[in-house]
Formats: sequence, C-alpha cells, structure tokens
Amino acid sequence: MKKKLLNGQHLSLDEQIALLSEFVMTIDGMPQILEKINHLPNAWVGAGIIFQNVWNVIHGYDFNTFIKDIDVLYWDENDLSWQSENSYIQALTESLSEMNIPFDVKNIARVHLWYEERFGIPKARYHSVQESISTWPVIGACMAMRMNKGQLEFIAPFGFQDMFSLRVRPNKILVNQTIYEGKAIKWKEQWPKLSVENW
Repeated sequence: MKKKLLNGQHLSLDEQIALLSEFVMTIDGMPQILEKINHLPNAWVGAGIIFQNVWNVIHGYDFNTFIKDIDVLYWDENDLSWQSENSYIQALTESLSEMNIPFDVKNIARVHLWYEERFGIPKARYHSVQESISTWPVIGACMAMRMNKGQLEFIAPFGFQDMFSLRVRPNKILVNQTIYEGKAIKWKEQWPKLSVENW
C-alpha cells in the first residue's frame, strides 16, 4: 500500500478516489465508524483520520500515529442546541468505545454560535457541511467521507493532490496566519517528509 500511496500524486482524480477508497477501509476501526455515523443527520468523517493516515503509511508509521481525534461533522439546522449536539457526541462515543482516539463531533449548522469566542474570528452561519470543509486551514486537509448506499462518497473541494504529494499549503478563506503556522510547524515535526508552504 505504501508504494501505491507514493504513486497517488501521479494518478487521475478517479484513480485517486479509487485508491483512497481502498485505503481508508484498511484503517483500524474505519468500517465501524462509517457505519455508526449514519445514525447522525447528514454525517461525514473527515480530516486527519484520512490524510494523516496516508502520511503515516508513507512515513512508515503505524495507523493513527499523531492523530489526536476523529472529526465527525453533521448537519442539523432544526436543533442548534448544545444539548442535542452533546447527545450525539455521547451516543457515538459509547457505540464506538473500543476506539482509542476521542471523537470530535460537531453540528456544522451551529458553528457560528461559538466560533468567534473560541478562535477570535467572526464566523457567519454556514450553509452546508461542504461549505465548512472548504474553509479549513490547510488546503490538503479539506476532505471528508461517508458511506452512501454501499459506496464511499467524498467531499474534497481542493482534490487530493496535496495529500498524496505531502504538500501543506494555507487556505486563507477563514483562518489567520497564526492558526495555519501552528498546524504546519507541528505537522512538519511529526511528518518530516512534508513540504510546507509559507503563509
């Protein structure tokens, strides 16, 4: 698989999707995660659990090395309460208690209610999970997936090229230089083969 992933940057988009679909199902616990998130409204699993595991294999590391949490995004504009979001967090955590990595579960429809207080950046209401993913701090990290009628379905507004080519570039739609550089510096220490672009 390492050889296939190293060659990923030279593949067409359709071939990259096929390779990634094959790869992610070999990640520890991923089939179970994809099944369980279907109990949440319009839910996706994304970010590090995908692209950082590609980097892990290319670096010769074990699955889930340096992955601090598993991002699960869902969309429920009918209930924007923290109580509702927290009930989904608890239910998913309990149903996947064998996972050694915590889940970071967010209702994207309510991000605007807390984002500025947490990050110091005003945030208008998102219109979809897809829109939110397009604003994440690093171009190659903007991705998520779910199982839909037995087939993996991906959101990847900027494609997969950066992930396969180990390139880290800033996405300036929402975040500032400090947030981007904080991630980029840490990632370069953890995955030294990465090529990091300046802000």
